[in-house]
Amino acid sequence: MTISTFARETGLSPKALRLYAESGLLLPAHVDASSGYRYYDEDQRPRARRIALMRQAGMPLARIGIVLDEAGTETTGVTRLMQWWREEEAVEAERRGIVDYLRSTLLAEEAPEHRVSSRTVPDRMLASSLVHVTQQDLVPTLVRLRDRLRAHLDADGATRGVEWQVVYHGAVTPDDDGPIEVGVPYEGSTSPAPDIALRVDRSHREAFTPLPAQQCRYPDILHAFDAVEQWVHRHGHRIGPPREIYPVEWDEHPDAGPVVEVAQTFEPDAGP
Repeated sequence: MTISTFARETGLSPKALRLYAESGLLLPAHVDASSGYRYYDEDQRPRARRIALMRQAGMPLARIGIVLDEAGTETTGVTRLMQWWREEEAVEAERRGIVDYLRSTLLAEEAPEHRVSSRTVPDRMLASSLVHVTQQDLVPTLVRLRDRLRAHLDADGATRGVEWQVVYHGAVTPDDDGPIEVGVPYEGSTSPAPDIALRVDRSHREAFTPLPAQQCRYPDILHAFDAVEQWVHRHGHRIGPPREIYPVEWDEHPDAGPVVEVAQTFEPDAGP
């Protein structure tokens, strides 16, 4: 079949078929060497329709190639398809959460209650790494840096617990790769490395609210940041950027209790 006939038979446009050919997803069965005319076989119709349907579902061309990889079986293709869809559902759930958060703030609706407390944190040594990261890469970057810092401290024989933290020195969004600092408190002796700094985390006052794993998902966690910021505004003024503190190992069991603290360093108002 010529490209125009194949396009008519499959409900696709010649433009789309050329795009699929350029991306390597659906090559013509034959290209005339002299005229450059493209020809397709009847048995290419199912693949063409699958590609078109995946495009209608919003799948990028590169991901379609992975799903339809000839090296995989039909079962493998289905696994790859459903993995992509789970990722899309997670993205959609996050978008819905952002819209719900914006709606509640625009309408000044009552936010989820968060118990905010304050404490004094003494001087302590911190091994840290500072990087720029966008929202898409935030979680894997945090885990990678935390594990790198822990391994470095363990190799040098320094003493550390399970606690670690991340300080947001700038905005982290899909468009802004804000600077973040991942730190692990330690005692004893260690040495810096090209990607690891050693510094004193100076004594400070800190407002914080503890959260279980279920409340740590973005954008739900924004309500906790709001609660801490509002508490600080009532009791003093903020100093420095906000942070998340992970005092225990991550545990998503419903009865696990708090696994993270949203915190803000602050200077209390002077007394009368």
